Amino acid sequence: MELTQYFIMSGVTGLVTSVATVVALKVDIRWMKNTLADHEKRLRVIEGVRYGE
Repeated sequence: MELTQYFIMSGVTGLVTSVATVVALKVDIRWMKNTLADHEKRLRVIEGVRYGE
């Protein structure tokens, strides 16, 4: 019985860890996309000021 509980707990732990990793990756990717978009907007403003647009 103890061995079965160990296997169940290790499976649950692995599943929760996998889900948390996927969620963290999605959050990081979204953050990177937003940061890149913000940098692109800033660059367009800087280039517009520099070239008189």
